[in-house]
Amino acid sequence: MARTKVPNYLLAIALLVCVVAGCKQLQSLAKPSTLKSTDGKFQITVPAGWKADSTLNEKADIQAANPLKEMYVIVLTEAASDFSEDVTLDQYTDLTLNSMKSNLGSAAFATQPVPVSINGNQAMQYELQGETKKVKLAYVVTNVKSSDHFHQIVSWTLQSKLDENRKTLQDVATSFGPAAPGGPTP
Repeated sequence: MARTKVPNYLLAIALLVCVVAGCKQLQSLAKPSTLKSTDGKFQITVPAGWKADSTLNEKADIQAANPLKEMYVIVLTEAASDFSEDVTLDQYTDLTLNSMKSNLGSAAFATQPVPVSINGNQAMQYELQGETKKVKLAYVVTNVKSSDHFHQIVSWTLQSKLDENRKTLQDVATSFGPAAPGGPTP
């Protein structure tokens, strides 16, 4: 039985098509994702490899994780009207810092909050380290004051991975802002 030989140029074209299709598939996996709050008013952008994760905190408005790299983020939003009219961002930051310290099982190390700007809004950012459930964690916390809300962006990783993951956690926080119109809400 005679076998027909496929010309080399056809094999090369078929291989090229497969490579291009594979690269396009990898590119779609490598795109950042924008996640909206449950009310659709606010959003964050997380890098490739992160996914929405509704199991992190039942009160969170946005939740995402990259478990392979041990990075997590939640956004908690509170109406400013729930606080006294004279509560400042600094006071709100003191409240959140003290609350987080009290929730950590071991002595917590915290940096002093520093002012940052997040998409035109005043914000304060600090780091906190401690132990909970026998796991040593490091947090990057960013509190943002928008026109009618206080937002607490809590991101964390293992203490041993903080230096490696700090920039990504900070970048996720700085992506926070009002939701773009349209598009699906998780």
